[in-house]
Amino acid sequence: MNNPIDNTLILIIGMGIVSYFAREIPFIILKNRKLNSSIIEWMSFIPVSVLSALLIPDLLISNNTLNISFSNIMLISGILTIIFSLYIKNLFAIIIFGISVAAFIRYFTA
Repeated sequence: MNNPIDNTLILIIGMGIVSYFAREIPFIILKNRKLNSSIIEWMSFIPVSVLSALLIPDLLISNNTLNISFSNIMLISGILTIIFSLYIKNLFAIIIFGISVAAFIRYFTA
């Protein structure tokens, strides 16, 4: 019989292996090569692009619709967190601030 725990463990191990090799193969291929400066500059934008692609939908979409209003808790807390991050350069403090603002708004508007 198939035990769901065994299947889950196999799945987790398989995902770990795929994730490891997806990160390791570029290092192996590019280890002894010198990259063009334009490629290095282009690659520097990847983290910002990925973060934007992950955050923007969460900030702007509420209940499967575009919500740019004061009823969107995530948008309001995101804007306040961005303003806070302009003055405070501590990443941990920024994260705690954003979570606290979202929790505060959610608690007092529910």
